[in-house]
Amino acid sequence: MKKTPLIISLLPIRLIVKMKKIILFSLLSNLFIAPVIFSKQITEQSFSGTWCGKWDNIYATCIIINNLNNKAVAKYKWLEHPNGQFKRKEKDIIRQNLNTLKIENIWFILDEKNLQQAKVIGIFKSRTRQAVLQKE
Repeated sequence: MKKTPLIISLLPIRLIVKMKKIILFSLLSNLFIAPVIFSKQITEQSFSGTWCGKWDNIYATCIIINNLNNKAVAKYKWLEHPNGQFKRKEKDIIRQNLNTLKIENIWFILDEKNLQQAKVIGIFKSRTRQAVLQKE
């Protein structure tokens, strides 16, 4: 028969469950809350500008954001072939949280430690692509 440590055998089950929740919360707090404390101040102006990079380090792309008003629209341009012509489209913007925008099928995540850089994930018909954009 397996011996149970005395301290655990004396604790009610509810207390053990609460302790697990407290430990889990403290671990998650350090992962998700602590980095925000040290981040630079993000404002709507932080998103404004021309952001350029390459989808999957191959296909050039730029997203131009002028403002985040009620009917905010981004001007989006991209290449479908490395030596092709830019295609252009306007896409609606929705601010999701402090550092994230949803630009229709593109998630734009502002780097909290470097406000001149953003990561984007595009969910397209053929595949999902990612890029790191620099503010120009």
